Amino acid sequence: MRRAALLKRPSRAATFAAILLLPSVGAAEPSAPARQVQELMQEAEKAAKRLEIARAREYWAQIYALDPTPMAICQLGQYDLRLDRLEQAAEELSKCVEQMPAPTNDLERRRYEVRHADLAAVRQRVAELQVSAPPDTARILVDGREVSGGRRVFVAPGQHEVTATGKQGQVAHALVKVAAGDSRHVSLSFEVPKSSSAKSRAPARVAPASGRSRRNPWIIGTGAAGSVALLGAGVGLRLASDAAERETAAKVSRLYDGSMLPSSARFSKVYDEANAANTRANVFQGLGTAALITGAALGVATVVYVVFPRGKAEIRTRAGGAEVKLVW
Repeated sequence: MRRAALLKRPSRAATFAAILLLPSVGAAEPSAPARQVQELMQEAEKAAKRLEIARAREYWAQIYALDPTPMAICQLGQYDLRLDRLEQAAEELSKCVEQMPAPTNDLERRRYEVRHADLAAVRQRVAELQVSAPPDTARILVDGREVSGGRRVFVAPGQHEVTATGKQGQVAHALVKVAAGDSRHVSLSFEVPKSSSAKSRAPARVAPASGRSRRNPWIIGTGAAGSVALLGAGVGLRLASDAAERETAAKVSRLYDGSMLPSSARFSKVYDEANAANTRANVFQGLGTAALITGAALGVATVVYVVFPRGKAEIRTRAGGAEVKLVW
């Protein structure tokens, strides 16, 4: 009996070998996506320390594509808020607040309150649209951007174009003007198809081609002068952006040259100056790009008006530039 019991009991060597194997089993290396997420987080942190907010935001967008966690969407909302991309920030912070788990300690509770406060603040600077589309709707567009029906859409204050297209080619259209903090419900219905007789009479209401073929010297001069002025302003703003970026780099180098302690008032002052210079650089860069695009579009429209007098060029300004529409 004693010998049988000894045979069932594992030896000390076997037990020791099993203990040695336990750490190796638990210390499995992270998967490739997990390593990539860790590397991207490190790069995002470095970019944030250099005050490269746009680049840090790009890293977090890649992280969210690999691992769509509440932390990633919250970080995207924070960076878009700092970049003044208010519509995107409002959408991302809304998802952040919806996905955040209930806080379990003081640190999580403070973070939870900060996220809610950020969302409330940004919603006061944008407007909300909730679009209800008719049955058999194939696509819903808000200012040319496809959205989902029934979901709220954050837009900038001002006038917006809402369009729905049906599976059979029907069209529903609405223009909505909203102010900051507004929440508007937009209900669309498809237009009644026109009769064949109305379609046959439509060409008779078109203005004669000879009336559109006249060149207006005032339009040509104004278009050329406006294009040159916008291009010049764009170049000047881009130069100012470069100067602000150099100023930012100089101030950031002062922060980390070892001459100032992070807790000192001088460090805080230089940090605020660097942050302000970085903000100026971003603003100048955005305005310069918009001026260059608008000036180029205006120049193209003027050339088209001169070369093709039988056509008509329409220019619609956008937040990021201009849209040129040619009609014959």
